[in-house]
Amino acid sequence: MMLVRRFLDRLAMSEPSQRAEIVRALVRVYLEVPLDAENRSAAATALLAVLDDPAPRVRRAMAEALASSPDAPRPLIRGLAEDLPDISTIVLRRSPLLSEVELVDYAGGGCERKRVAIASRDDVGVGLAAALIEVSGPEACLALLANPRAAITASSLGRLVERHGSSARIREALLARPELPATLRQRLIDGLAQVLADLVIARDWLSPQQANRVIADARDRAVVDLAASCRDTHRRRLIEMLAVEGRLTATLMIRALATGHRGFVEDALSHLARTPVSRVVALMQDNGAGFCALYRKSGLAPAALPVIRAMIEVLRDQTDDGTELGRARMGRTMLERVLTALGHDSFTPAEIDEFAALLWRLATDAAREEARMQSGGYFQAA
Repeated sequence: MMLVRRFLDRLAMSEPSQRAEIVRALVRVYLEVPLDAENRSAAATALLAVLDDPAPRVRRAMAEALASSPDAPRPLIRGLAEDLPDISTIVLRRSPLLSEVELVDYAGGGCERKRVAIASRDDVGVGLAAALIEVSGPEACLALLANPRAAITASSLGRLVERHGSSARIREALLARPELPATLRQRLIDGLAQVLADLVIARDWLSPQQANRVIADARDRAVVDLAASCRDTHRRRLIEMLAVEGRLTATLMIRALATGHRGFVEDALSHLARTPVSRVVALMQDNGAGFCALYRKSGLAPAALPVIRAMIEVLRDQTDDGTELGRARMGRTMLERVLTALGHDSFTPAEIDEFAALLWRLATDAAREEARMQSGGYFQAA
């Protein structure tokens, strides 16, 4: 114990900056010099005594020197992990000696800075990530999302959306993840749409009725665009979620057809009518009495049936060249033809009045989108 006594006496006679250097030197000896059991134990005891040093810079120096080592004394690492945030965060972020159970405990009982450090570790497993999302604020969750080595499950991402989906930075970070499930992506888009609606109404830019209509249109468009970018399995999960929320509406089907996303309509009708997709495809292609029966079975608004049949009829004869401009041009042409067809005597006003305004808005949107693409975005440079 003479080594410990001499070390502590020297520390007692030194300034904090000198003590920090002495501690760094002792840590190097402990980690790098072969010591017998007695001297190694004495060095560990001396370092443990430094936990009581009144100067944070001394304890911080010890944390920086020991944090990454798998050979550091475990009680010392735990002591540093429970120190002030400026010190503990070094160890919580870097030490390989802290188990997942210990880290979960520190995350639950610590401050946000400590949780940020834990979320930034190289070895954030599924359980630790889930625990962090459950107890952390936005800052630690952002650190977790920014950590490419963090194992975050879809269910944990869903919990994150529930807890912090209203945070703009969290939404941005989540939406930037290519593996984010379509259902969660849609929930984030819905949340953003509601924020925008509240802002527009609060600023009195639009009446509540106008704002809600604009936001509803934007949400439906986002749904269709998102579905178009999904693989079949993810698209069907999105459709299941929309059905549960009562959002698989005739209006949504019309918008999907107007933008050429027939696959979304086929999957939606399959789900609603509990009919195999292959059967739905055949009935849509025929577009006769069988499709009418399928549509009625789906429970969608009866007044939209003539509109949807007219769109399917036009869509059968329409093709695009695979480009965005070709899709926009096809949508505009189809809507113009549908609007012309719906003006014939074969359709009663009662059947089309409910959706006429929507069709005109879609036609206008398609024409404007085509114009933007052809002009190269006239106002983009303004």
